[in-house]
Amino acid sequence: MKLRLLCNCSLSFFFPLSLCPFLEGKEFAPQFSLSWPTPNPAFSQGMGYSAFIQKTGPDKDFSSGAFGCVRNNGYKFHEGLDLYPIRRDSRGYAEDSIYAAMDGVVSHVNSISGHSAYGKYVVLEHHKVVPKLYSLYGHLASIEPGIKIGSGIKVAQKIGKMGNSASYRIPLNRSHLHFEIGLRLTNNFQSWYNQKKFSTPNRHGNFSGFNLVGFDPIPFYKKYSAKAFKDPLEYINTLPKEAKIRVKTNKIPDFVQRYPALCKLYPQNRKWNGWECIFGPYGIPITLQQTDACKENEPSIRIVSYDTNQQNRNCRKLIERKNGRLVPAEQMKLYIELLFGLKLG
Repeated sequence: MKLRLLCNCSLSFFFPLSLCPFLEGKEFAPQFSLSWPTPNPAFSQGMGYSAFIQKTGPDKDFSSGAFGCVRNNGYKFHEGLDLYPIRRDSRGYAEDSIYAAMDGVVSHVNSISGHSAYGKYVVLEHHKVVPKLYSLYGHLASIEPGIKIGSGIKVAQKIGKMGNSASYRIPLNRSHLHFEIGLRLTNNFQSWYNQKKFSTPNRHGNFSGFNLVGFDPIPFYKKYSAKAFKDPLEYINTLPKEAKIRVKTNKIPDFVQRYPALCKLYPQNRKWNGWECIFGPYGIPITLQQTDACKENEPSIRIVSYDTNQQNRNCRKLIERKNGRLVPAEQMKLYIELLFGLKLG
């Protein structure tokens, strides 16, 4: 059955598709429903960043609240979108409700602001799409009482209220929703966290930000509205491929069980000795494929190919050159450690 994007065209209702000018007249190919997470209709009306993105300061560009290398003059990565409120009360507090992007289940709820840079936040897992995605809703002022781990969620269901909660100070006038969509790297995040000997405890299980890898929501929503794909798998397969890494290990990562559609396995009777991993923009895993091409005398991590354009970024490089040779950058090493349980130093 073909379903439609739900446009939040008012503060409290999700109007029919025909009332959203940006999408009017489209016949949708996607086989799932997708909703914008705030009541601001600006994106569905085809408006630019200034109509819905919260910039990081009065002298900053609106792109500073977008996805990518947009912070600190391009040297700091931002994993999602910062979306500003369209209604405030007389004291300046945001009044916008926050809505689930897709059908799913509640996977994590953090109700204590000081426990995370995300403040009060909710993570949903959308298990009815292929591959199943997570979405994250951060800096909430409050979380709906019925939002509990394991609870089922319907697309466009209210899950909380926009705010400025965080473990650091976000000014009231910069209240916003931090919104992410992406994948989760491992079910064994705590083991990796323990090895790193961080000074603070992991209060978020497998739903720490270290373990979540997002893609840019803007083109995802745009291509959905243009009926450019039927499910997230088709969309992910269109993402640019930034690096191909060969990992010499006989471990089968739990990523394979969680995202079988992103993995290619040999028949059971065929020998293999490693994995070839294709990473998309900023390191999101696109494909993990078993291989028998690992050599005894080669290092455990080998760069097979890479997009040279990613080296021009000031943040989130995947491959870099050290002492005249190409090596995985720190971000890539982190992802490989989490995926395969390796300790790369």
